[in-house]
Amino acid sequence: MQTVRNLFFVCAILPATFLAQQTYAETSMSVIVEENDIVQCKLPLLAIAEEVIGQNGHRLHVDQPKQHADKYPFTVVGVISYKDQDAQIQFNAAPMINGECEVSYQEVFALPETCVATREQVFKKWEYVGRLSKDSFFLRHKERLTKNATLTSIKSGSECLVTRRHSGI
Repeated sequence: MQTVRNLFFVCAILPATFLAQQTYAETSMSVIVEENDIVQCKLPLLAIAEEVIGQNGHRLHVDQPKQHADKYPFTVVGVISYKDQDAQIQFNAAPMINGECEVSYQEVFALPETCVATREQVFKKWEYVGRLSKDSFFLRHKERLTKNATLTSIKSGSECLVTRRHSGI
């Protein structure tokens, strides 16, 4: 009986543990990738979804599902539920001729603080690039130059609309 248990552990549990460590967490992005037969952009999409969504609740949908989606640029839209609010998210994927795939995301949410307070609390390590208007300014991540953000004052300046982007991944 002990031999049967040991054999079960070696044949069933150990390989499952090994595979679980090599795969990304199950997200609805993994479902979208499988349902739309995405091959070329699969790994970058799963990686960026894992980075952005993490363990947060979310719901994603393909914008304009296509036949042969793996051959053309496509967009996945959705909502990420954080503990204090929801954010809208948009993932873009563009398969390239050289076999690689360029992916990006844009996340939008509003915070109940002024944009100055938001910058000091959330984006203090980001570089100020400049103003886009009297109510909006542009920031860039100091180390990951493909990450940027726009902060826009809303509700007479009492709240801040945040748009975060990461492109060319």
